[in-house]
Amino acid sequence: MDIEELKRFFDEFPKKLAQASGLALTRTAEKIQTDLSTIFKTEGRSHGVDWKDLDPRYLAYKVKKGFSEKKLHRTTTLAQSFTYKVQDWKAVIGTPVPYAVYHETGTRRGIPPRPYMQPVVKKFLEDNHFKKIFERSLKEVL
Repeated sequence: MDIEELKRFFDEFPKKLAQASGLALTRTAEKIQTDLSTIFKTEGRSHGVDWKDLDPRYLAYKVKKGFSEKKLHRTTTLAQSFTYKVQDWKAVIGTPVPYAVYHETGTRRGIPPRPYMQPVVKKFLEDNHFKKIFERSLKEVL
């Protein structure tokens, strides 16, 4: 590498860094969205969560009505609703389903917490995925 190539590399570096950051944010959101799908498919087990069993009466009602016996899968609306948006150096991941929070945190009226978002984000951070994703993105861009 000669001095001109080195100069071009450093001149382009801020642009490349921004490009890698945007790519890493998008990949991060995609990974979390995929993990949310996985936690629903495994009823929490994939992320070390033990979702409380359904009340036997409610389970019988679900079966009688032809719904899935799985927890948080009455219609699969919630499990399939997660989306993400990357904008202004932020990745926002969520769901428009209004009752989602009640399943995540539980209610005073008897719905037990069956967390999905918190365990997914916790595992993502513990496994250092962002660093791995950013490193891969930076290598690709450079």
